[in-house]
Amino acid sequence: MLGSPVVRPVDIETTALGAAYAAGLATGVWKEEHIFNSGEKMKNAKVFRPIMSEEVRKKKFESWCKAVTRTFDLADLAI
Repeated sequence: MLGSPVVRPVDIETTALGAAYAAGLATGVWKEEHIFNSGEKMKNAKVFRPIMSEEVRKKKFESWCKAVTRTFDLADLAI
């Protein structure tokens, strides 16, 4: 809906990888440049590019905003 490309890495299970990177950064095993600037990770990544026209995207977004607005005050959150 934002009209931005989405990059899906080859390794889609990144929870453990993220924890390992955080630990490695904290202990000095890796430097940020090594993790975040590596072109190797992007070589086999799948990139999804938006194909929806700007006009359709805008109409769908406006419709979504209207639907969300209509849900306001439906529930008594004080319960």
